[in-house]
Amino acid sequence: MSISYPIGESGQFLILEQNVLDHFIKWRQSEPKMPEAGGQLFGAVEGQCIKVELATGPRRSDRRGRFFFIADRLAERREIGKLHKSGLHYFGDWHTHPQSIPTPSGTDISSMADMFARSKQDLTAFLMVIVGTAEFPEGLHVSIHEANAWSALNVEREA
Repeated sequence: MSISYPIGESGQFLILEQNVLDHFIKWRQSEPKMPEAGGQLFGAVEGQCIKVELATGPRRSDRRGRFFFIADRLAERREIGKLHKSGLHYFGDWHTHPQSIPTPSGTDISSMADMFARSKQDLTAFLMVIVGTAEFPEGLHVSIHEANAWSALNVEREA
């Protein structure tokens, strides 16, 4: 099973594959003292589908607390290079929040904008997924981020 999100009026769809969802479930903050977790999102573009096929992290070198996650950026850059050589493209980041229906903080939004502005890539936007404690898809915040704008994606509902 996977979850699909239409990307605006572009005709493209973002697809979160089952193994990615399983990784999110493993790390979501379901217990009161669990620290935030996070990592990177990788996959492939197939026609109009942007498939997120791999979620990495957290790493031992990341800094984690109940209400914060600070990634080891050097380890992430190495990870991007290694996975790119194996044919996977970096799409963005994910992390958890200790709330049922997650919403991005001001820090989340500004750090994604900064990361997009400073990066060298071919993407028109970066992806951010925030994993909450509710069942999916309600427990996921999915958004795309450019240097000066961002927009939340809404899950595709079956008719």
